[in-house]
Amino acid sequence: MIKRDKAFAAIFTFEIIAILFAAFGIWIAYTNDNIEVSYYDVKDDLIPDEFDGFKIAHVSDLHNRDWDGRAEDLIAAEKPDIIVVTGDMVDSSDRYFDNSLNFLKEAVKIAPVYYVSGNHEANMTDYDSLEKSFENAGATVLNDENAVLQKNGSQINLIGLRDPAFEFEYASDNTVKEHIADVINSLSKEGIFNIVLSHRPEYFDVYALTNADLVLCGHAHGGQIRIGNKGIFAPSQGFFPEYTAGIHEKNDTFMIVSRGLGDSVLPRVNNMPELVFVTLKS
Repeated sequence: MIKRDKAFAAIFTFEIIAILFAAFGIWIAYTNDNIEVSYYDVKDDLIPDEFDGFKIAHVSDLHNRDWDGRAEDLIAAEKPDIIVVTGDMVDSSDRYFDNSLNFLKEAVKIAPVYYVSGNHEANMTDYDSLEKSFENAGATVLNDENAVLQKNGSQINLIGLRDPAFEFEYASDNTVKEHIADVINSLSKEGIFNIVLSHRPEYFDVYALTNADLVLCGHAHGGQIRIGNKGIFAPSQGFFPEYTAGIHEKNDTFMIVSRGLGDSVLPRVNNMPELVFVTLKS
């Protein structure tokens, strides 16, 4: 009788473990195959009344993933004024970028698209071809350049940072930081709301010392594995990174980090792909 009870207990324990593993697998599959939509309002005295309610769709880290039109449909439903893409549209391990290109071709039908590169673009051998394809699709590529957006006589300034890995892969961290600060300050406009598009959130301390009012970033993939609201690991930040998602503020500079829409190597855990919408408030 005792042996039978022990056998029954062992079988019961095995079944419970099997059910938990199956449930965990289903949860992983569900969270990797669906998109969470996040909304942020940014209010600043420099935002003119004409730009009150101006909506920005923020896309990052697609990594050439094909969402079968679902991402584009979610963006179109929000009717954004512009769409910004903050790098890693492709994956450097993948020779093809058809999905990324098709996404941009659909996105430009919704709103003007502004794109900056990420580290995966910097690691491509044929990035020039990719950039040309994006431009031919109708996207505006900002390589350490700015675009002044006009609305009824008022302006906001959009600054795009080319990923530093293109030119500074082996440079010191201080050299990269100095370069980023120089680019932002040289392209910023006095008395105008300055929005910076950058792939990398790990330089928030630098952004906060410049004329940047709002910075939009990606790169961290939400920390890959999330426990509560914290990520476990992010490239360039290491374990238990500070900037993986959400909105952050320092020295009157806001930074919003997207968890991104794709993956590079491993699936996400408790970390749904994300589309971000930012609404400016005067």
